[in-house]
Amino acid sequence: MASFNKFKNVLMLAFDWILYGAAGVADHCRVTVAQPSFQQADSSMNVSLPCSFSASGCSSPQPEVLWFRFLTNTHQGLCTPGCTDHQKYKVHSAGNNILLQIKDLTEDDSAVYICGIAFSDSASPLSKQTGDGTVLTVTG
Repeated sequence: MASFNKFKNVLMLAFDWILYGAAGVADHCRVTVAQPSFQQADSSMNVSLPCSFSASGCSSPQPEVLWFRFLTNTHQGLCTPGCTDHQKYKVHSAGNNILLQIKDLTEDDSAVYICGIAFSDSASPLSKQTGDGTVLTVTG
């Protein structure tokens, strides 16, 4: 678990780097992100991983939504904010609820998926947050 926490810290640094540089408009912007800790799916189906957030003091109506995944020894930016593979990954938003849809599941899709929410027009360090991650286990 210490290895995962180390990767998560690296991810947070990368996340801040991607979105850093905007002028601080909403200095009191505060975001919290929640996602389920575990989800299981069969490889014959598609899956949607949920993420929800709350925001207070933020000037923008909608934040940037980012998705990452941790594999055994590396991490991948899946949607930062555009998805790298539009056939496999799609992000659906409805207010403060976000879904990452993953199509054509295989056992190789088993990983920890992390949702990130960023109000990039804010300089507040709390305006860019990630969830704790959802462990997706894909069975054959």
